Parts: sequence; structure tokens; C-alpha cells
Amino acid sequence: MNMSPPKLKQSTRVEELFNVGKLDETLELLEDVNQFEGIDFRQKRYFQFLKGLILLYQWKTEEVINHGEEIFKEGQDLNDNLQSFDGLFFIISGLSQAFKFDEALKLVEKMETLLKHISNISTNKLIQNQVRLKILKVWINLYIGKIDLVKEGLEWCLASERELGNTFEIVWAHLLLAQVMLRVESRYDLAMEYTNGALSLAKEIKFNHFWIGLSHLQLGVIYYAIGELDIALNHNMKSLEIFKIIKCDFYIANLLSNIGEIYSDKGDYDLAFEYLEEGLLLFNQIPIEIEGNLDILVLVALRKGDIELAQKYFDRLEKKFNQTKKKRTEFFYKYSKALMLKWSSRIRDKAKAEKLLKQVIETDTYYTEGFDTIIYAYVHLCDLYLSEYSLTNNNEVLEDLNQYITKLLTISENSRSFRVLCETLILQAKLALLNFDVKSARQFLTQAQKVAETYGLKRLAMKVSNEHDELLKQLKMWEKLKVSEASLSERLKLARLNEQMEYMIKTRIGEVPKISDEDPVLLLIVSEGGIPTFSKLFTETLVIEEDLISSFLAAFNTFSAELFSEGLDRASFGDFKVLMKPISTFLVCYLFKGQSFFARKRIQSLVENIGKSEELLEKFNEYYKTNQVIKLEDVPKLNSIIMETFVKKKGI
Repeated sequence: MNMSPPKLKQSTRVEELFNVGKLDETLELLEDVNQFEGIDFRQKRYFQFLKGLILLYQWKTEEVINHGEEIFKEGQDLNDNLQSFDGLFFIISGLSQAFKFDEALKLVEKMETLLKHISNISTNKLIQNQVRLKILKVWINLYIGKIDLVKEGLEWCLASERELGNTFEIVWAHLLLAQVMLRVESRYDLAMEYTNGALSLAKEIKFNHFWIGLSHLQLGVIYYAIGELDIALNHNMKSLEIFKIIKCDFYIANLLSNIGEIYSDKGDYDLAFEYLEEGLLLFNQIPIEIEGNLDILVLVALRKGDIELAQKYFDRLEKKFNQTKKKRTEFFYKYSKALMLKWSSRIRDKAKAEKLLKQVIETDTYYTEGFDTIIYAYVHLCDLYLSEYSLTNNNEVLEDLNQYITKLLTISENSRSFRVLCETLILQAKLALLNFDVKSARQFLTQAQKVAETYGLKRLAMKVSNEHDELLKQLKMWEKLKVSEASLSERLKLARLNEQMEYMIKTRIGEVPKISDEDPVLLLIVSEGGIPTFSKLFTETLVIEEDLISSFLAAFNTFSAELFSEGLDRASFGDFKVLMKPISTFLVCYLFKGQSFFARKRIQSLVENIGKSEELLEKFNEYYKTNQVIKLEDVPKLNSIIMETFVKKKGI
């Protein structure tokens, strides 16, 4: 904030307290008008602004609005457009915290008019006010879904960073951009990059506790979204510590709930309840709508297997529904009631659960947790149908199950819930195995691999890769099962379908097997028609048959067709696995022993490095035209890339 502080002892004390996060003490000092008698108007406005920031950072919504109205009225009485502008900033911020976005937008227009009439301020101060106004508009538009306006506004704000310098508005802009990447684009890597950038900037500005805490909170949300629960927990804990210092009950309550959900996903239900209940108590005091929190507590109690405790939380939710009859309350009430019935051992209760879940998925909801709930309503419906199919072996039930899985794939993709999308593709793969359709199972796993890698879901990518590798080992087993007409119960057990469904219900990825480096065997680069242009045999640790290259080339057409025309990402070749990647008019083929996860990354790295080098591409074309085979000693750059990637295994 580029506003010169008044030269008073009180000012020094105010800033000292603010800088260490003691906002209550700072506020107490600022509200003692006797200490500031005789100060000039500029000094008074400075203290007014600090007080507004404290109320904003502590999420004291009504007090923020009231304080803003006092500043605005005083500015109007004095015909001071700058002070009136500051007043509107706090009024709009408070309304936005209260989710009253329509009222806030109307005042934004008034704020824009005031800005045009502000004069006699420095260029830097003018830019800061312009950015502050843009940030408010971005904040509101993000919540009401006007994403194009959000992106446009953020681009303008960040373009002003060089002129404005490092201020809380710029930190705010980075955090909002990270939210766009997370909530709209599902670009977890960019969301993480912008949030880390905001965290670094926040550490350099004055009065930074709030922004550091908010950055850690957002990092916790991102890591939770990609399934990195331990890292997410660490960031949430850091954020909780900061918000406890600055005494912001709103964020403390949210963080307690976040931490409770993480512990639930980790299977530590006692700690989950400890944090969730503490968060619920705070939400009651704020006050704020708590239907979603009661809904989570019902679910966690059911996961734990404590039906009595689940009933206790459900009774509270039901009472709230009977009192208010709000659509939002009804939505969570129906979902929780469906879960209570689903967990019952009575068949008629499960039928009632199915009916309620169908009502939930048909709800037109506008709140974020509502979208998540609808997605998991689909998951629970799929679980009900799978349980019924397991008992009845009825093909009609299987058809219904497949229909809901298709719908789940669509809604998770449209809502950019890629973690659920990936898990559902794994579920589809396992369902395909029930019908001995190994090819479809592998295609679904290939799709899941692509989703996980595209959106930075590393743990899921590892899980999918391991599932696919294991399936390659079991190809002959599934052929024998088909011939022997194995029973449904045997197929369910071998496909581990119920295990996958359980992971989806509990929103847990499960234990990811340890992924080890593969043993490289053979690297081939072939031209059109399967003519080898380059080969590298890795013989340091493996004994290789002399005819390996010729054997592989003989099978080349089969592998090419299998991988490319059937949409697969790997194949088996005897005891080996093979990966293929196109580059220009050539095809890179990699044979190896072991797991595929890092092998995929290595062949991708090789293709990218060759593609960036005009020298290497020209060399390949030159040797192809003259029917020569490239030798490593002739192309030192290629040798260096291969050694770094496959032998030294660097950069992966």
C-alpha cells in the first residue's frame, strides 16, 4: 500500500502490532480516538484505511460494511472523491464477503464514476486505485461465473505490476488467477505456480500475515485436489496457525473443516471428527450456513461405521431443514438421508436411497459444494447398481450401471473434476474385464493415464500405470478365465472392482505401489515402413538375445497397429514391454523390463529433445534418404541425450 504513514508515535505502534499479526490489539489502538487528537486529515484517512483492512482480514463482514459507509459519508460531506472511493472499496468488499454480489456490482459502477473524478494524486496512487477497483470486479465476476471478464481483468492488473510494485492488490491478483486455473481450467500446475508466486510476493509486503495465510490455504486446496494429502495437510496447518494469530474465525472454521476432511480421506476418523466438530462450532458462531458441514459429518460417521453418530448429525440437519425449508438445506438433507438409507442392510432402504440420489443429481445447483455432491451422488448410485449386479448377475442391472457410469464420466469432465473422471475410467476398465473385454479395459486405462498426466494428478498417474502393467501380466490369465467361463464372483475378485468402488466412495486413491525405474533394453528409431534409422542396445546389466532387434522388427507392424489404431499406450513383447512415440516422420520405440511409469516419461523426454533440435531432425532425414543407420559416435548430441535420459536417468 503506497500511502505514507503519519509521523506519530501511535503510527509506529500501530504498524508494529499490525506487522506481527496482532490485529485485535491494533484495532483496539485505532478505535481509541483520544490517542489521535490533533492529527491532520491525511493521517486520519491512513488510520481509517488500516482499520478497514483489519476488519476485512478478520472477515467481520457487517463491521467492514459499516466502516466503509462511515468513510464514504465523510468523503461525501467533504466533497473528497478519494475518501469516498476508499469507503466504497470496503462496502463492496464486505458485501462480497457476505455473498451479496448483486448489491456489490451496483456499487462498483459508482466506484468507477468516482475514480474518473479523483485528481491531485500521484500516478502511482492512481494506478493502485485502478488495480484495486479491477480486483473487486474480478473477485465478484469469479463467483458469479463471468470468467471472460475475470481473465481480462486479471491480465490488466498483472500488467500493472511493474509500475505499481509489490502491493497486496498484486498478491491478490495472483491468488485470483490461481483460483481460475484451479476452479475453471483445472490446471493444477499453473494454480500451484501462481499461488507460490503470491506466497513469495506476500512475504515481501507490509501487513502480510493475511496474504501468507491465504496462500497456504490455497496451496492446501490445490494439493488436496490432486490427492497429495500429506502436503495439503501441511499447508492447511500453516494457514490455520496464521489465521489463529490474526483471529479470523471465518478462515479458521474453513481450515478446520479442510483438515477434518483430509484426515477422513486418510482414514483417521477420530482426528477428522475433532477438527470437523470444532469447525462446525465456529461456523455456528459466525453465523454461516452449515448444511454442507453437517453433511460431511454424516458421511464421515458412516465411513467410520458409527451409524449412531451419523444419525445424531443427520437429526440436526433434518431439524434445520424442517425449520427453514430452504432449497439449499433440502439438497443436503436429501443427500445425507440417501447415504443413511444406503448404509442400511435392508433392501427396501437401498431402494429408497436410489430414489433420493436420483433426485439429488437432477437438482439445479449453483454452489460449488453442490456440484461436488452431485458427482458423488452418481458415485453412490453406481455403487448401488454394482452391489445389485454382484448379487443378481442381472444384465439389465449391468446396463443401468454402465449408463450411470457414462453420465458420471460426462458430468465429471464437464465440471472439470478430473480426479473423479480418472477414477471412473479405471472403474470402466475393471467392468470391461468382467466381460473378458481386455482390449477395452486397456483402452480405458490408457485414457485414464492421459487424463492423470495432462492435469498433473501424479499419484493417480502412478496408480493407473501400475494397473495397466499388472493387466499386461494377466493377459493369459484372462484368456483362460474366458475359456473356463469363470463365475462372476471370481471375476469380481480378480478385477478388484469392489476395491475401486470403495476408493471412489471414500475419495481416496489408496496406497500407490512403489514405482521403480525400468531396466532399458532397446531403443529404436524407425522410419516409414519400419526401416531402422537408429538403434541402441542397453547391455550394461541385461543379457540380450542376439536376434532381439530382428525379432522386434518382424513384430513391428503388429505393435504399431495395436498401439496406434486401438488407442493404447503400451504393449508386451515376450518378457518386455514396448512404448512408441512419433517424432516427425519417424517412430521412437522403447523396449524395457519393469514398470512403465518412468519409462513413459523418458521416451516423452527423448521425443521432446529431438523435436527441439533441427540438427538432429536433419541428420535423421539425411541418413534415411541414403539408407544409412545412424551411429552414436557420428551424432554426439544424440548420444548425450540418450545417456542423460536412459542411462544416468536425469531430469525425470
